[in-house]
Amino acid sequence: MSELDLITRSQVREQATWLEIDSSALRHNLAQLIGCTVPNAAILAVVKANAYGHGLLEIAQCLHEQVSYLGVASIDEALALRRFEIETPILLFGVPRRGAVDAAIQADVAIAVSSVEQARDISQRAQLIKKPATIHVKVDTGMGRLGIPKSSALESIGTIAHLDGLELEGIFTHFPQGEDDSFTRDQIQAFCDLIQMSSQRQIRFAYRHAANSIGIVNHKDSHFNLVRPGLTLYGLYPSDTVKRKLNLKPVLNWRARILLVKKLMPGDSTGYDRTFVASEETTIGILPVGYSHGYPFHLSNKGEVLFDGRRFPVIGRVSMDYTAVNFGPQFSEANAGEVVTLLGRDGRDTISAESLAKKAETIPYEIVTRINPQIPRMVV
Repeated sequence: MSELDLITRSQVREQATWLEIDSSALRHNLAQLIGCTVPNAAILAVVKANAYGHGLLEIAQCLHEQVSYLGVASIDEALALRRFEIETPILLFGVPRRGAVDAAIQADVAIAVSSVEQARDISQRAQLIKKPATIHVKVDTGMGRLGIPKSSALESIGTIAHLDGLELEGIFTHFPQGEDDSFTRDQIQAFCDLIQMSSQRQIRFAYRHAANSIGIVNHKDSHFNLVRPGLTLYGLYPSDTVKRKLNLKPVLNWRARILLVKKLMPGDSTGYDRTFVASEETTIGILPVGYSHGYPFHLSNKGEVLFDGRRFPVIGRVSMDYTAVNFGPQFSEANAGEVVTLLGRDGRDTISAESLAKKAETIPYEIVTRINPQIPRMVV
């Protein structure tokens, strides 16, 4: 299946495992975010990391007409969107290599800039290509990662502003916390001061942005005129404060077909190292999903799946390509070819990325972004 093909319902019948992307839930979450964003602020939808594992093209197809910008982490993601004929402005985060810079300029993709040296290189490439490069200057106000240090940012921005071939469209920063704390408030103040001092030097930016998902909820004064929701778009909560303030709907449902149903007798085991040994006669189902598909190994003997609206435990070790489910001694309704839910909703019950992350001792971001991109995604 090429990157330009989106899976259809009829194709699902041929799949062993797939993801269903709920477009109505996605629209609901976007509306929630717009509802708590100041009126003059536009939305930059963060679709990096294959749209947090949900499917870059599928999510972008649903969102591109409703947002002002899309944010990606690699030139490959940006070019895939352009090949899919998505004309929405795109911001390329990170520090791309020279070949990626050329491709970004040619594809009208804005580039994040974290140093004067990077800006000079982009300026040179733009002049060689004879096409201006759109840039957003990133300022490090406390993340301690990418970005121009705030102590030297004003001088650096002045230097960048005089380089040929650049269009200084945006300026932005990033929060390492984003809760209602003094560190984040100091970041916002430092960013405001920098914008004001730049303006006094006749350097102005069309877009000024700082707020990620947590910042959108907790700091109205960080909205400026563009906000960058990521995890919340997909119905996941980055913190308890966000959970209290937003009513989000999970966008992703991960399904798989039962490959094989069999009986275990007392003393029989399933999986490597015999970490599950049956104490009584029981029915198990083998799923064609393992850690190569992104289902965490740490859910061995901990995970659960949904079948027919009921929960059943994952047993034994999650292996590379298979996972076993215990349907119990009295349950005989499961058959090969029937569908179980590994993540998402079935009937009235839901397995959330947050709950899986807690059991796997990780974070929801990792649960969804590690889902193998080769698994088909279907928009429903």
